[in-house]
Amino acid sequence: MGRWDALEPPVRAWFARRVVVLGAESTGTTTLSRDLAEALRTRGGPHSLTRWVPEYGRELTVAKPAVARAPAARRGFPKPTVFDLDRSDADFEAVAARQSAEEERAARTGGPVLVCDTDALATTVWQERYVGRTTEAVHILANAMPPRALYLLTAHEDVPFHEDGLRDGEELRPWMTERFRTVLSARDVPWQEVRGDRSTRLRLALEAVDRLLEEG
Repeated sequence: MGRWDALEPPVRAWFARRVVVLGAESTGTTTLSRDLAEALRTRGGPHSLTRWVPEYGRELTVAKPAVARAPAARRGFPKPTVFDLDRSDADFEAVAARQSAEEERAARTGGPVLVCDTDALATTVWQERYVGRTTEAVHILANAMPPRALYLLTAHEDVPFHEDGLRDGEELRPWMTERFRTVLSARDVPWQEVRGDRSTRLRLALEAVDRLLEEG
């Protein structure tokens, strides 16, 4: 780590400890992942390069209604909302591919820890939630990811559901949390469920990351 600035981009990407935050809708995944990345950056040194990989699926969810609103407005139809979206297998395959590509790009230019707000494995659960199955293409992308140092699962029980115009599954949060637990438990990967308020979750996440770094 002391010679991180001398590493070429592909080598940085290989050594970066990839920490992925995932969870059900409105459970604080974006908040925790951004807080974690910022806390690491404030440590200085190579950690000042800590990158945060945002969730591409949310970006796509924002874009799809926006594209549909213009023709709807011209025809005098009501503006489409998130509840009118048709999500296809191709959408989830695109999300998984784009998420993995953005992660790899960030790993090549970031610090010793890369913080990701979801990944292709999480996309398998989201596809199952919306279309009732996970396609082979998404499974392949999930299995092709570089090794994960740690998954942080955000519990839903202590986070109120916040409707922001892009969410539609408050009643499904318990199912999704349990599904993530099952999926993570079935893989040979370290994971930890985080609970509590915002500061408690960040403290738990930092403690988990420090344990990883101490292992070398």
